[in-house]
Amino acid sequence: MNELQIGDQTIRYDREATAAAYEVVQKGDTEICACLFCKNFLIQRNVAYPASFKAMLQQLGIDLNKEGEVFECGPDAEGYHLYGGWFYLIGELVTPGENSCSGPAPLEFASFFANSGPKPFYFKGEPLLLLEFSARIQWVLPDDPNSGRRFAAG
Repeated sequence: MNELQIGDQTIRYDREATAAAYEVVQKGDTEICACLFCKNFLIQRNVAYPASFKAMLQQLGIDLNKEGEVFECGPDAEGYHLYGGWFYLIGELVTPGENSCSGPAPLEFASFFANSGPKPFYFKGEPLLLLEFSARIQWVLPDDPNSGRRFAAG
C-alpha cells in the first residue's frame, strides 16, 4: 500500500486493487439514478470537480465517472445547489484529521476521507475508505428543482 497525506489526514491505499474494483462497476450513481438532482450534477460533473481533485482520484485508482453516491442538499441564498457524495477506495485511514481536504475554493468544493459507510459488493473483503466530497454548483436544467423535491408532510 502507498501512503498519502492530504490536509491533516493520512491514508494508506492500494491503487491497483481500487482500479480493479472500479472495472467491475458499469455505471456510477449519477447515471443509475433518474432524479433531477443527479441529472443536474451529471451534466456538470467535469466542472464540479476541481483539477486537483481529479488528479487525486486518478492517483488513487478511482474512476471519476463512477461515484458511489451523489445527493443534493438544497439551494443556498445565492441560488447555487450544495451537493454531497462519495467515492470508494481500498485503503485505511492512518490519521483521521479534523479538517477537510479543501479544494482551491473551500466554499465551492471540499473533500475528506472517512472509514465508515455502506460497503458495495465490489469491495467485499477489502479494507474500505470513502472519499467524501461536497460541491456547490449551479442549477442548469430547465426543470424547476422543487418539482423533484420531496417535502415532509406537516
